[in-house]
Amino acid sequence: MIRIRKQQEIPASLQVESCSKYDGDDVREALYNDHHGKCYLCEEKTGKSFQIEHLRPKAEDCFPELKYSWPNLFLSCPYCNGRKSNKLDQIIDPTTVNIEDQIEQRVDFGKNKISFHTPLNSEPIKQTISLLDKLMNGESGLRDFKCKTLYDNIGREVNFFLSLLIKYKKNKCEENRQAIMDSLTIEKEFLGLKYWIIKDNAALYDEFKEYMIWNKVS
Repeated sequence: MIRIRKQQEIPASLQVESCSKYDGDDVREALYNDHHGKCYLCEEKTGKSFQIEHLRPKAEDCFPELKYSWPNLFLSCPYCNGRKSNKLDQIIDPTTVNIEDQIEQRVDFGKNKISFHTPLNSEPIKQTISLLDKLMNGESGLRDFKCKTLYDNIGREVNFFLSLLIKYKKNKCEENRQAIMDSLTIEKEFLGLKYWIIKDNAALYDEFKEYMIWNKVS
């Protein structure tokens, strides 16, 4: 999970009087473009099956007043949207925080899990980590088929990225360097995990940090 940047202009369908639809074509197009076709939670490409997700739950006992609010709408895959509980009503707003800096995100192949750590202890941080852990590691560490599929996809992409780094370490030619840069572009999947692979190596971080600024706002 990384920071998201959304367009400031509110889609026209959300500005009509007595708005009754939060997933108009203009909203869907704007979010798809802003998110580069990726789920804002798991960072996997959504394809044509994306959904519009409410950061703050739209249920009547939660935040019904935000149902049609542009800042509250995000692009999500059906898997993540279906498993984000209304109880998690304070997760980090990814348009306001450099999440990839605040939450350490790593694949631990030895333990067959994805770990999330932070020195911070706010409720939004705790809820965000709880959600990410549930989405990627399953309930109590047990993955059903959909969760396992996501984990396997993450594993393939991370292993491919690691192979690029190993190849570059053996031969620091421009072609190998460019391959790493290409794998770090905003359109690519699972950048939060790639970020921490790079950040954990001082030499690599010094060399590639300028390609991982993405949506950061100074």
